[in-house]
Amino acid sequence: MNPTLHHLLQKHLPPETNQWMESKLTVLQADFQPRSFYLAFGACPRFLGKDTLTFTEAELSSLTVAYPNFSATEWTTDQLARILLATALPTETNVEVLDTLFGTADYRELIALYKGLYFLHNAPDFVPRTREGLRTNMTGVFDAIALENPYPARYLDEDAWNHMVLKAMFMQRPMYRIYRIEDRKNAKLANIFLDYAEERRSAHRPVSPELWRFVDGFVTDRARIALEKTRDTGTPLERRAVEKILAPDAEAVSWNAIGRETETANTQ
Repeated sequence: MNPTLHHLLQKHLPPETNQWMESKLTVLQADFQPRSFYLAFGACPRFLGKDTLTFTEAELSSLTVAYPNFSATEWTTDQLARILLATALPTETNVEVLDTLFGTADYRELIALYKGLYFLHNAPDFVPRTREGLRTNMTGVFDAIALENPYPARYLDEDAWNHMVLKAMFMQRPMYRIYRIEDRKNAKLANIFLDYAEERRSAHRPVSPELWRFVDGFVTDRARIALEKTRDTGTPLERRAVEKILAPDAEAVSWNAIGRETETANTQ
């Protein structure tokens, strides 16, 4: 069981709901039975609620050690309780137990599970499950994996990472919210996005300004041609994006700012 998460919930739950939570944890640790876990997991919203939690700076500091980037997203009571229950499972059997749960989980349960994988002691064992999850068409579930979550950056190999980033582009998700996006840029991904940009241009469809972030640092002759064409024919925001690469300027707008502007444009 994750002690940081356990201590946090003890502080934030009212006495009566904390008693319910502690009783479920005690049962799991004393005599683990999958059925007991599944029942407790499903009952969390009913007994603990779905309120968004607010944390002190000290709490966020300790949580960031256990879960990098913890403060970048909202967490609800039922999410953290479900994740704590998952961390209480024996690592010898938690892959099998959680795989069964993934197969029947509802929307909120899936979001909690994918957001919480990083907390598990044997988190690397869930890479296949994460790759499967990235195939979803449910935006909220995809975001739980791809956005602000430290799991992909730490555990996915390059091919799986590139697949996730490309799908985020297809789904018009805010790319700047992918954790450690700069650290994991790579030449293969740059070429994939150049292909994608060419396909979009050929079909007379717009290209996300965020796409050029992944070409930055990998400017081949082919890339330069695409950048210069975008500078001449792209939207104002696209032109600002490619100018960051063609004419680097310390005072230029940041990639994250371009991402936020792109996100705003996509929601209008």
